[in-house]
Amino acid sequence: MKKLSAKKITVLSLMISVGIVLQIAESMLSAFIVPGGKLGLANIATVWTLFYLGGGGSILVALLRSTLGCFLYGGVSAIPYSVGGAVISALFMWLFKKLFYPKLSEVGISVIGAFFHNLTQIAVASVIFGSVSLFAYLPVLTILGCIGGVISGYGAKIFCHKTGLIKK
Repeated sequence: MKKLSAKKITVLSLMISVGIVLQIAESMLSAFIVPGGKLGLANIATVWTLFYLGGGGSILVALLRSTLGCFLYGGVSAIPYSVGGAVISALFMWLFKKLFYPKLSEVGISVIGAFFHNLTQIAVASVIFGSVSLFAYLPVLTILGCIGGVISGYGAKIFCHKTGLIKK
């Protein structure tokens, strides 16, 4: 395994913390949105990490942010949904960045992540509850995910530009 520098460990820790704060803040606001629907603001930290440290770092941020965020606020029962969605989302964002960036922007990559996050959560719920009928909710979550993906994608894009990670 490749050793991480103190700077990379610090950046990872900071992004995990930022993601947790955004996840908790968003959980407090989500009561006003459709059940199960969130904007995905914590994804800003994952997308930024994807551009700064690459796929492995973004997957680590997604995994730890979602796990710790559930323990701190979401409840242990949310872990399979949150962690599954966050990790699969990060994997697909990494794949799409490798294949299509810069033709697919940070916003597009975030939207891809939102879609796969929702798809994974529905799949996890279908397994847990033993019912594929839950996939009927996917179109609603996809629409919300696209909106949230655009919002968090622009947030990540602004953050990437402000930190000098991506030049205009």
